[in-house]
Amino acid sequence: MKGISDVIAMLLMLVVTIGLVGLAYSYISGVFTARTAVVLNIVPEASSCTPTSITVAVRNDGISPSGAVTLRITAPDGSDACTNTNNLVINSIPPGSVAQPPQACSRATGKGAGYYRIVATTAGSTAQGMVYCAS
Repeated sequence: MKGISDVIAMLLMLVVTIGLVGLAYSYISGVFTARTAVVLNIVPEASSCTPTSITVAVRNDGISPSGAVTLRITAPDGSDACTNTNNLVINSIPPGSVAQPPQACSRATGKGAGYYRIVATTAGSTAQGMVYCAS
């Protein structure tokens, strides 16, 4: 035996070609790049901080409505930054839309300058971000 027979070589080339065509078709049709149902993102350019409140905007980049989104904002020292944590809930965010909770975070007294950590959660998706408060 001096090598692979012509029939086996042809079959191997055919299998490799079919595999590459299948992979290309899957990529082009969106199988590998499809978005999931709910994808939350904190929108830094629409989030802000004042000495008395923190405003946060959340975007749903998915293809389904988000359902209830709960926000939690943590001060630089690790404690809750808001006195009204129960009111930081967005009822639902439609796909491709940006929303804010109906009431801004009322900053607790004694929370100084620094980066405040923001976590937005809903069933199946979590987003994290930061907002800087100068005072």
